[in-house]
Amino acid sequence: MSYFTLPDLGEGLLEVEIAEWFIKEGDTVNVDQVIVAVETAKALVDIPSPEAGVVSRLYGDVGDIIHTGDPLLEFATENEAVTGTVIGTTNKAVKESSQHPGDQGSVVGEMPVNNVVHSEQAKSVGGTGLSSLGIKATPAVRALARRLDVDISVITPTGPNGTVSSTDVERVSKILSEVGKLQALKGVRRAMAITLSKAHAEVVPVTLNEDADIHLWAKSQDITARLIRAMVIACEKEPALNAWYDSHSIGRRLIKQVHIGIAVDSKEGLFVPVIRDVDKLTAIALRDSINNMKEAIHKRSVSPEALRGHTITLSNFGAMGGRYANPVVVPPTVAILGAGSAREEVKAVNGEISVRRCLPLSLTFDHRAVTGGEGCRFLMAVINDLEHEV
Repeated sequence: MSYFTLPDLGEGLLEVEIAEWFIKEGDTVNVDQVIVAVETAKALVDIPSPEAGVVSRLYGDVGDIIHTGDPLLEFATENEAVTGTVIGTTNKAVKESSQHPGDQGSVVGEMPVNNVVHSEQAKSVGGTGLSSLGIKATPAVRALARRLDVDISVITPTGPNGTVSSTDVERVSKILSEVGKLQALKGVRRAMAITLSKAHAEVVPVTLNEDADIHLWAKSQDITARLIRAMVIACEKEPALNAWYDSHSIGRRLIKQVHIGIAVDSKEGLFVPVIRDVDKLTAIALRDSINNMKEAIHKRSVSPEALRGHTITLSNFGAMGGRYANPVVVPPTVAILGAGSAREEVKAVNGEISVRRCLPLSLTFDHRAVTGGEGCRFLMAVINDLEHEV
């Protein structure tokens, strides 16, 4: 037999979800024939067969998570493929054994019998953190928890001396049945959860909120394109926010090129595709890039290369609603600008009351790499550009 393991797909992708098998056990495949489609944190990827042969076993069903280096499938050797000693052999042996006339299912040896009654004692199940004192429950209660698919570590014990009782397990089981079955996060949403958890644990975020007066804008103004232009200008004036921070070396890299990651919402989860060298694009080219980017995400045809390497991030969440936010900075970048929904407000302009159209902005930066002064100057540079008529 020979095994084909999940190859390294690059881009730091250590796990994938099986999306679709194009073959089944017993099939004969050719070299470079597509055998399976997997969903990574970034895209759908077709994986071809590295060799020709007969598939004797598939490892994993649709929806399963597998890691780089784990077996994907097993090929039968030439003799096994011809004689069929691999495919179905195990099931056949088990069936024949169960039908053996001499096997009556008897127990070998003497079964001792006595009238001693054993009383179950609650034993501690080890844990970590606050649960390191142990979770006390009898074997019967733990068996009940397994049968009802309840994680015993989440149960608040009400039994004597902090023991988890069967009533506790049944109470939690009822609660879980009412709130619905746990849905494991997979694909893009799983990657999003992992990435943002790491960001929350590492980054020291500070958020500034301010409004830009866009009363002079034409109604047909491309808000996303204007925000990107303003960010480019702000990066030139305050380059500290167009940078990567290295937490291991405790240092930062100021980057001359401006590669903006655009946060895009989708039903699969959050994508952050990158528009590179935005400072060199015309307004038309920039809008074309934005449209192509959204189309690729909609079709799930975006490449892993298009989802990495951004130097600063824009989240135009106002297109869906909301005024201010606390956008999340994802390392190694150090800044993200969020734009809320534009609205009309009563303001004092040159000593007179006026109704003006305003765009709320929220800038979050990593205080390990960016000072408060640098963050303020960047945000004001963005606002100063947005408030100019085009």
